[in-house]
Amino acid sequence: MKASHIALLSDFGTNDPFVASMKGVILSKNPKVSIIDITHNIPPQDIKTCAFYLMVTMEYMPKNTLFLAVVDPYVGTGRAALWIKTKNYQFLTPDNGIISWIEEKEKIIEARALNNSSIFLDKISMTFHGRDILSPAAAQIAKGLSEEKIGPVFSDYRKFPYPHPVRIGNKVVGEIIAVDRFGNAITNITREYITINSVFTVGEKTISGLKPTYASVAEKSALCVIGAYDYLEFSVRNGDFAKEYGVKSGDKVEAIVEI
Repeated sequence: MKASHIALLSDFGTNDPFVASMKGVILSKNPKVSIIDITHNIPPQDIKTCAFYLMVTMEYMPKNTLFLAVVDPYVGTGRAALWIKTKNYQFLTPDNGIISWIEEKEKIIEARALNNSSIFLDKISMTFHGRDILSPAAAQIAKGLSEEKIGPVFSDYRKFPYPHPVRIGNKVVGEIIAVDRFGNAITNITREYITINSVFTVGEKTISGLKPTYASVAEKSALCVIGAYDYLEFSVRNGDFAKEYGVKSGDKVEAIVEI
């Protein structure tokens, strides 16, 4: 399936030439494809945050986009590389769970192990498969390489379950699923679980009620808000909630739904 766009997602940052090297390989092999940078500021080796940002951004990308997501703490160890197809998108990733949550948006139709070395670079680094294996493969797949030439059908790929919130009586229990660059602590609790009058707790901090915007409270005050992707966030206006309150991904969150 051809792709006009390749969307990149990684933990490489922008201080080093890693991202540019990947783009250079892609455009050398497929100069007509456009490249979209989702983010390269995933926390280092943080596969779950990568899975989250892949899940919440995929529906905003053009149909037939090929996602190339590289957070690869096991690079060079023999872990597989993976190609996934859904109804509207394709994905290339290391087989380490990055694709775990895309089925919250679209069902996986087909999966293949990427093992066609004829579409890789001739020289392969043990520490940079994103450049030497995944990028040239992405370029060829975007040009319309047949699925059979990608590699064999592969169903035993790695996945970890999505942490859906749990409703227990008048309480919803969830967790922090990501922390963005502003220090907003994003939970897995969506709008339908709570009300504007709910009371929210993470760690030692409790906040009453939802606010409509970050600017609804005084400067440096804490608040809860439904963020851009429709998840409950703990925030500080023009501040850093995660840093101020010592919150991190995986921390338990509780909401009392009605008072």
